[in-house]
Amino acid sequence: LTAMDYLDGEEVTDRGRHLRRIYTDMDLVAAEAIREGLFADLAASELASVLSALVFEARRPDDASAPKMPGGRVQPVLGELVQLWGQLDSLERSHQLDFLREPDLGFAWAAWRWAEGDELDDVLMVTGLAAGDFVRWMKQLLDLCGQVADAAGDDAPLRKTARDAIKLLKRGVVAY
Repeated sequence: LTAMDYLDGEEVTDRGRHLRRIYTDMDLVAAEAIREGLFADLAASELASVLSALVFEARRPDDASAPKMPGGRVQPVLGELVQLWGQLDSLERSHQLDFLREPDLGFAWAAWRWAEGDELDDVLMVTGLAAGDFVRWMKQLLDLCGQVADAAGDDAPLRKTARDAIKLLKRGVVAY
């Protein structure tokens, strides 16, 4: 954290204050992505799709094979996110640390389709997820969207986009 200017000795820096607002095992990836502007040009449904890679973890290794992906800006931003993770993973290893897991793209399509208004049955049919798993991952995604909104800052357009994503995602069975 000191090497990345999140801490200055024992003091939390301005950058560190933004990191404190994110509570996920991928908090550093999310904070750096915000800082680097990776999410800046995304629509709300695209942001939901990209952020899903920071919360979702496939249950079995075979779940992670060739996930269906949305088009538009989602694929290039996910590529940049994975590249950012790789840089952070290298930095961690150089400091004999190993906290960050690789982003999992396996829920990106489902999150995007749900944010775009698809029915639950349609999303579950294509993804093969159980309804309970879908809701659990969606609740975690909603939490992360809120954290990203808070970490983005009061005047940042990302704050509004993240809150818009919450409005799109929090419907139907997910809202109960």
